[in-house]
Formats: sequence, structure tokens, C-alpha cells
Amino acid sequence: MLKIAVSGAHGTGKTTLCEFLEQNADRELDLAICREVPRIIIETVGDPGFFKRGSNTISRQLLIFLYQMEEERKKGAGRRSLLCDRTPVDHLAYTISNHGEFRNTEEYVALRSLIAEWLATFDIIFKVPIEFQVQDDGVREGAVDFQVEIDLLIDELYAEYLVPVVVVTGSVEQRAQTIHAAIQSKLGA
Repeated sequence: MLKIAVSGAHGTGKTTLCEFLEQNADRELDLAICREVPRIIIETVGDPGFFKRGSNTISRQLLIFLYQMEEERKKGAGRRSLLCDRTPVDHLAYTISNHGEFRNTEEYVALRSLIAEWLATFDIIFKVPIEFQVQDDGVREGAVDFQVEIDLLIDELYAEYLVPVVVVTGSVEQRAQTIHAAIQSKLGA
């Protein structure tokens, strides 16, 4: 199975891009989408502020990692390709930002090891940088400084893990063209 992901801070257009790719995917890709897991959890618990700073807990944050693994397993079963809206690096960046003290625990060391193994399952990771101002929609926060902090943390974490990412910029269509070309190249390799 070809496993790809769209990564980046909140409000950069990842979900819109994933939805566009899903609607316009070539049939032969047999593309399944792993939706943005924090939103799935928020829908399940019925609380839009579940992961917002101030109400988020380390237990809630760690729930995202477990749910992401299961969602990827379910969505990818029997499919030719899987597109994930976020990676464990995205989730780790939010965990570090919201719960910095977690970095000093044994659990953090174990989580980083798990994430290293998990990242190896991705064939291509596309990074969507900040190109426009984030909007507070009741789920994601509109604080620009927080968005920038997360974006920088994501970049730092990929560098620490030595994981290359392909940066996609421009309109949704331009980003999708870049991703489609990379997927075709990977499938042809």
C-alpha cells in the first residue's frame, strides 16, 4: 500500500487539500482517506473545545496517537493507497507545545521511539506551510503566534527524525498537482 500524508500546522488548508485529492483521485489509486483524528474525536465527544489550550490534558492529547494508529489501520485495510490528514509529528508538536513538561518523562522517550517506527510506514509526507492567516472556527485556534509555533515545531521534529518532506504551496489545485505528480512518480518507481 502507498501511504502518504499531508502535514502542517492548523489552518493551513490540509483538510481542504485532502478532500480535494479524494474527490479528484485517479480510480487506479484506490485512495482511502484517514480524516483529521482530533476532529473525529471532537465529533465523538461532542465538545468543540476538547483539545483547545486550557482544556486539553496530556491524556486527551495521547488519545490522538492511539486513535490515529487505529484509524490508519481501518481506513487502509485492503486499499491500494492511503492519504492521512496529519502525521504523528503533527500530534507530537501539539503535545510538546501544550504539555512541555511531558518531554521530561519516560513516556515521552517511549512515544518518540514509537513515532520513529510509525514514520517509517509513510512513503511520502507533504508539508503545507503557513500561507494565509488562520481562522478560529470553534475547533482550531486563531492565534497566529500559536500557529507559527506549531509550524516551527513540526519542521524541527521532521529534522530530528531525519524524515524528508515535500513542501506544497499555492492554491488547492497547485498543491494537488504537486502531490499527484509525486504519487505518480512513486508508483512508477
